[in-house]
Amino acid sequence: MRTNTNTKTWDALRRTAHRILPVVGFLSLGTAMVFPVGETYASTAWGPERPTYTWQKPADHATINSITDDPVMGDERNFVRIKKVGTSDKYSDRVVAEPGAEYEVQVFFHNNAAANLNDASGRTFAQNIRLRMDEIAESITSGQYAVIKGTIFADNTSPKEVWDTAYIQANETVSLRYINGSARINNHGKLNGKIIDDEALFGKKFGGTFLGYNQGGLLPGCNEYSGNVTFRIRVDKAGFDMNKTVSKDLANNYQNSIDAEPGETLDFKIHFRNTGTTILRNVAVYDLLGNGMTFISGTTRIFNASHPDGTFENDNLFKNGFNIGDYRGGTDATITYKVKILDDEKLYPCGKTVTVENNSAAAIDVATIHDKVQVRVTRKCKDTPKETPKPDPKTPETPKELPHTGASEVVLGIVIAAVIGIGGAYYIASMKQLNKLESAAKGKK
Repeated sequence: MRTNTNTKTWDALRRTAHRILPVVGFLSLGTAMVFPVGETYASTAWGPERPTYTWQKPADHATINSITDDPVMGDERNFVRIKKVGTSDKYSDRVVAEPGAEYEVQVFFHNNAAANLNDASGRTFAQNIRLRMDEIAESITSGQYAVIKGTIFADNTSPKEVWDTAYIQANETVSLRYINGSARINNHGKLNGKIIDDEALFGKKFGGTFLGYNQGGLLPGCNEYSGNVTFRIRVDKAGFDMNKTVSKDLANNYQNSIDAEPGETLDFKIHFRNTGTTILRNVAVYDLLGNGMTFISGTTRIFNASHPDGTFENDNLFKNGFNIGDYRGGTDATITYKVKILDDEKLYPCGKTVTVENNSAAAIDVATIHDKVQVRVTRKCKDTPKETPKPDPKTPETPKELPHTGASEVVLGIVIAAVIGIGGAYYIASMKQLNKLESAAKGKK
């Protein structure tokens, strides 16, 4: 059965919650519980159903928080309440979680036995009375409630134990953190202001923390001996960011992508930042090199609050990753390292651009963020020497007459030699002159 909290008041809900049948499907984190907004469960509201009493007619035996008209508390069965610290808000059954805010839980206790029954026998004293808080959920997501449940029990009360709940509603994913050392007992007796052991409060020691007036574990009847336990919860928002960039070697100009050549060295950087309000523990980082990249051993450095000038780390970044420590809200870390692009012609052929991705991850126990950079690798082609052009073979001009063989060639040679020798003689201008010379030459033969 579902109960719509938007149509019922919380007071009405609490009055009827014990009649609601248990519903399966709630999330249990150890003993901590959360459930969707708009649903409640018999085991997590208040209980058990028990005889009730009034301010004018208290009980005749030891019983806890069963008066319905307490002048201050109203219905004492509603004894676990919560409010935001630093405000004028009153304690109520639920709050809406605000990241960075603190909330104070109040657990009221009152032995309803009539005052005139208190005597030396202590038979109406609540004996060995203790409070045990359930573990608080470490985180809740939007649309969920975290249950703050307290149980008070004693050896001789009727019933033996009573319980009640308050709720923290989430409109976004938040972490809940109990503030160590914040628990105290408040009353008008000797125990007033006593700091409560954290482990005892949550039942890890003694089964619970002892309640009382002047003495732990012993509570007389009547309102003057009543009191409360308070403790605080901080709401934190778990969030972080990571980005990956690359630069030319020693250029300190980091970008999301870059152009490079085979054989070139590049600088890579991973930046992690806690953007939430809670401490993030055991943050891990990892890097996956792209094909054709090789890490330069011994170049990994981390810069953070502990090492503002940087310190060298091992090379596990590229194997299983490594733990960079714990980071409070607003703090960060930077990891740098060098990578060489392989000079491999099969991976990076001449004249082509090959894009290689380098991926990184940062992780906490509940989330992981990935980021990557792109490296565009281009191999330039070598210049090919230009061939010397060969001259086209010239076709000899065809003379007007077929060349003569024999003495004419000799004569032509003599003429040319003579022309060159005298340095200014005129060329024999007619074929008639040439023929005469030929005839003369034949006569000499």
